[in-house]
Amino acid sequence: MRHLATTIDTIVLWISNDGFLCDENVTMSNSAGAKLGADVRRRLLVVGLALPIVAFACSDNPASPSQTAIVTIGVAGETFRVRLLDEKQIEAARAAQAGGAARIPNGRIVAGASVNTGWSWHLEGVEFVEAAIELCDGRPSDVERQGMGFGGGRFCPWSAQVLSISTD
Repeated sequence: MRHLATTIDTIVLWISNDGFLCDENVTMSNSAGAKLGADVRRRLLVVGLALPIVAFACSDNPASPSQTAIVTIGVAGETFRVRLLDEKQIEAARAAQAGGAARIPNGRIVAGASVNTGWSWHLEGVEFVEAAIELCDGRPSDVERQGMGFGGGRFCPWSAQVLSISTD
């Protein structure tokens, strides 16, 4: 237990004195006289809260969070909306809007409107594809009428057109 307390002291001192160091070659010194009990629990809490921040700060991820977008899609005079969660999806939507070959949104039908206001469902895991099976082709109102079972749980309207893309 004393070793654990010394390790926790070292990590806490390292974080508090040096900030978020990402150097794998940092040498850490032992801290003498670590107290057990409440002090160890307090330090564990500090380390537990700080380590995810350190892990994120030291990762190879870009500094800014990824962008999301709300895309409005038209199908046979009806519209529905999807949230895209990463840059790859957003670029695919832009390509579809510009007339690219992969213009059919294909996603898993999930209960709850989310950003798809006016409907009782929304799509998750949306990708834009060049072709899809006929089973999931239809209108948003078809999905509304048949529910989550429409298209085997997927919606892929062949005549879809990306009307607008709003990035966050």
